[in-house]
Amino acid sequence: MAKHKLLAGLLLGGAAYAAYHALDLEQREALKGAARDRYNAFKDRAVDYAFYAADAADDFKEALDDRLAGKTDAPAWKDGEDTADDEDDDIVLSSDEVNDLPGEEAKEAAVEPTTAAPADGATDVADEKPADDAPTEA
Repeated sequence: MAKHKLLAGLLLGGAAYAAYHALDLEQREALKGAARDRYNAFKDRAVDYAFYAADAADDFKEALDDRLAGKTDAPAWKDGEDTADDEDDDIVLSSDEVNDLPGEEAKEAAVEPTTAAPADGATDVADEKPADDAPTEA
């Protein structure tokens, strides 16, 4: 049964590949544009759901604060300052500011690992020999 699914997948993939290459240049660009538009719409929805989740978490904290307002001990996550009204606490991001796919910019921004030699006079403790465990005569 699994072999039939694999064969069907290969046949459908080959048919899609052949159909794509049978299109002329304008139709290929239109297909790419439609796919790009769907991708951007999906990305916008994902960002919207992230904002919704952040708002739900803030609402939960506020409800918990209201419920625990009469108690003398504060929850562990509360530091005494109310940050619900801070303007810098809001996340403002549009899908245009999010990278589409990692590319050359991400590769250039990657941090290279350091292989510098230790400073003069610095010793590596791991290279030292361990103390001799032989019993001492007393």
